[in-house]
Amino acid sequence: MFGFKGIILPKGVWALIIINMMMSIIFNFTSIFINLFLWNQGQNIFSVSLFNLSSVALLFVSYLVGSYFLYQRSIRFVLVMSCIFAGFSFFALYLSHGQAKEWMIIFVGAMSGITQGLFWSANNSALYRFLKSEQYADYFSVNTVIAQAVTILVPLFSSLIIFELTFHVAFLFMLIFVILGLLSTLRLPNVSMHQSLYQDIGFKKTFSKPGTKWSIGAIFSSGFINQFLALFSMVFIFNITNQVGMVALLNVGYSIVSLGGLFLYRRYHISQNKWLIIGVLLIFSSYIMALYDQLTLGILVVLFMRLGSLFFSASSSRQRYRVLMQGDIIWRTKMGMWLEIPLVLARSSVLIVALYVHEVKDGAFLLLIILSSLAMLLIPFFQTRSIAEYEAVYGVGAGL
Repeated sequence: MFGFKGIILPKGVWALIIINMMMSIIFNFTSIFINLFLWNQGQNIFSVSLFNLSSVALLFVSYLVGSYFLYQRSIRFVLVMSCIFAGFSFFALYLSHGQAKEWMIIFVGAMSGITQGLFWSANNSALYRFLKSEQYADYFSVNTVIAQAVTILVPLFSSLIIFELTFHVAFLFMLIFVILGLLSTLRLPNVSMHQSLYQDIGFKKTFSKPGTKWSIGAIFSSGFINQFLALFSMVFIFNITNQVGMVALLNVGYSIVSLGGLFLYRRYHISQNKWLIIGVLLIFSSYIMALYDQLTLGILVVLFMRLGSLFFSASSSRQRYRVLMQGDIIWRTKMGMWLEIPLVLARSSVLIVALYVHEVKDGAFLLLIILSSLAMLLIPFFQTRSIAEYEAVYGVGAGL
């Protein structure tokens, strides 16, 4: 057993926490600096969209493949493979010699997507297998502290390495975290899921519980909005500046503001519907400001997108998870696999249209704003129907 400021967790759980930390570092670096590297090749949205599209597509496929091997092999096996594919992505970038051809963008995006798909399929199952219910609070407390540190420290240190030694060396440096993650993975118990996740996974049986069918529409709408906000908040930052140090500082600043927003969300216990409205208003405000070219407005666009997304996602997710947590562990895992389908369709739809965005304010960008606005209006409809069916069976306020 190891302690962390009064928190006591088994060795295997600490190994999982270290793996999560290594992968958080890798994912944070990827989301900022691989995208910035591609942007700097020609400052076009196409390269960034192509990278993210190939990543999303392979994330979905590898999530399903990883879920299969959780029973056929082991959780540790899937996590080891995730680390190996992460290594492939950074090694390929190291060999690219500072050039990003389309085939290289697709390959690196695919490796990144496979890394994430395998990791998330194994990570979710590892929580169920290695943690007892009374340890969840301690586990997530530690992970929250680590995640906050990662969002602030990784951009700063990564930008320093890139500024002093170039992107080329930074990609090679990231292999250190891949190796650390791999070594931590090998410390996990070699256990598997006790039942195949593909057994009795038919649609009717999986979605037989009250309110679950409406979750499909809610997940699709939420995925569409979040992908649009994630992609274009990043594009707006790159439009403000493509200097590595300034990009890092802006991301750190937005992360700190987001932490402040999270503090407000947890401190003030107003209704989830009011937080949802606040999130929607912030996002709509960012869309209006996005139609102007002023630098100051560009900074505010990203700020409003980040805060709006935080409040919108937090309030809508809490209601959605009431419905998704009503079954046992195996059922919830199967439900998660099914819901990956509308999620990947939504994210891919955004990224496919984004391939045709040449500049902010053109027709394809306006189309995405209109569609994401419609998605925001549809989420309350889907969730109201879902919660109504759920509470009709379990009672008003159940699961809160």
